[in-house]
Amino acid sequence: MSVARATTGGCGDLNNKLFAALLSAVLIAFLAATLLVLFSNVWYLAQANSTVGKSGWGIFVAALRDPEVHFSIRLSVTTAFLTMLVSMLVAIPAAYVLSRYRFPGEKLVDTLLDLPIVVPPPVIGMSLLMFFMTPAGDLVNHLTPLPLVKALNAFLSLCTGHSISDDGSSWVYTTRAIVMAQFFIACAFGLRTVKATFDTIGTRHEEVARTLGCTRRQAFFKVVLPMARTGLVAGAVMTWARAIAEFGPVLFFAGSTRLKTEVMPIAMFLMYSSGEIEKAVALVIIMIAISAVTLLVFKRLGGKGYLW
Repeated sequence: MSVARATTGGCGDLNNKLFAALLSAVLIAFLAATLLVLFSNVWYLAQANSTVGKSGWGIFVAALRDPEVHFSIRLSVTTAFLTMLVSMLVAIPAAYVLSRYRFPGEKLVDTLLDLPIVVPPPVIGMSLLMFFMTPAGDLVNHLTPLPLVKALNAFLSLCTGHSISDDGSSWVYTTRAIVMAQFFIACAFGLRTVKATFDTIGTRHEEVARTLGCTRRQAFFKVVLPMARTGLVAGAVMTWARAIAEFGPVLFFAGSTRLKTEVMPIAMFLMYSSGEIEKAVALVIIMIAISAVTLLVFKRLGGKGYLW
């Protein structure tokens, strides 16, 4: 009997190892495929010497020095930063409500807030374009303060090193429209990350603070936010990363005008369309590097609850 048990145990261990090996093989295959696809851009530039007569490194350095690439990087970083600020101002209170309060239609609200994550990004851009053709969109255009428009354009001009202006009559096909297009998708990602942070904190500390005389508002600012600071920073990083990667919404709502609405994904599209493939590939490598660093920072901060 003991021999039979030993044999069965040995077979069981072998089966477990084979099963684990099979699952690991799937993971390794997917990881290898991902790396091959991403690093194919480096391979393409490495072959450039035999195709266009320039070294891949020379093309990459030239792209870094190109004024158009400089503009696209600066515009992307600046608009994504503005989007992050606006998104976090919305995401923090909204995430707190979803995490702490229960109300009728909660599931419906939760689903609607996830829509920008799951719908194709161009849908957001097209929807914004249609919105500004409605009377409500007209009202938004009229209610947008001209001093705010001028201040935003001055700030973008300063950050990009290129003159940016519009008459303030409409959001459509303007540089400031980039921020709005990025916001409607990036904010949803930031909200989910911040909500996950609030969920992990729980309510115990707030309840203790309230028994000691704090109001709910005081408990929120003096207890919850300090405890959630790492998660909030991770949410801000995630929001910035999502905003800087937007292409479809920006293309439909802000347009693809060189040295005006030319964020990095738009610049890559324009370069590829005009046959500047090597420069476009160099910009792709820059975007991959930015994304990788952003992810490392996000994970370093312990970011959780993100959706792709």
